[in-house]
Amino acid sequence: MTQATHSEKHPTRDRAIVVAGGLTFGYQPLQPVVKGVDATLRSGRVVALIGPNASGKSTLLKLALGQLVPDAGSVAVLGRDTRTLSPGELARTLAYVPQRSGVSFAYSVGQVVAMSRFAVGEDPARVNEALRVCDLEPIAMRIFTELSSGQQQRVLLARAVAQARRGGAVLLDEPTSAMDLWHVHHTMRLLVKLSREMDLGVLVVLHDINLAARYADEVWLMDDGKIVAQGTWEHVMREDLLEKVYRVSLQRTTPSHGRPIFTVTDPEQAC
Repeated sequence: MTQATHSEKHPTRDRAIVVAGGLTFGYQPLQPVVKGVDATLRSGRVVALIGPNASGKSTLLKLALGQLVPDAGSVAVLGRDTRTLSPGELARTLAYVPQRSGVSFAYSVGQVVAMSRFAVGEDPARVNEALRVCDLEPIAMRIFTELSSGQQQRVLLARAVAQARRGGAVLLDEPTSAMDLWHVHHTMRLLVKLSREMDLGVLVVLHDINLAARYADEVWLMDDGKIVAQGTWEHVMREDLLEKVYRVSLQRTTPSHGRPIFTVTDPEQAC
């Protein structure tokens, strides 16, 4: 028997999951906040979406999820325009971690995570595993609304982990903003691990450029509604690109793990 090829072993790896073409959207007429974006999220990769406040990052995520309808251009999920897909069809491919939860009732942590399986079928084992890997087992019976912001973020992450399917994608909007340092890095390592083991495309909005530099395979750098640079972390995480967009002076150092760390050298001086 001949040895299986790489693609035969991993038929969903490196597949285009979400493709944006000429994507433009505005909340008000003639005031676009996403402007002609072309980008592709592929399976088996972690992509960090970075940029200043109000550059269009969260809106781009919502367009990718089919929550917003573009004014021009299109978003395709596994080759199908999101405008032709039902919410259930989208949920079977895309899992989402929002900035804030819409949960306002007295559900337990375990119940909130179990809700993620609504569109894909009940699977208590997957729910329990998601609780475990997100360090939530000790508080699974706690009421969600009584948790700290950081704990709530981990519940939303677990919900997406329980929902995710091989060869699909997870889109996350600032998932670590309220977490302590240990859980921040645990979360980022978990996203990398899941992207490899489940051939997931992971698109994560981050404000911390050092997290993007350390964990991302690719980086999309947004400014004023456009992706001004995209590619491997080596290509995008450079002082000349970042200083122009963030308008601060940066110093780059390279520690033993080989990924760069950036320090703001003069926050009062715009570049």
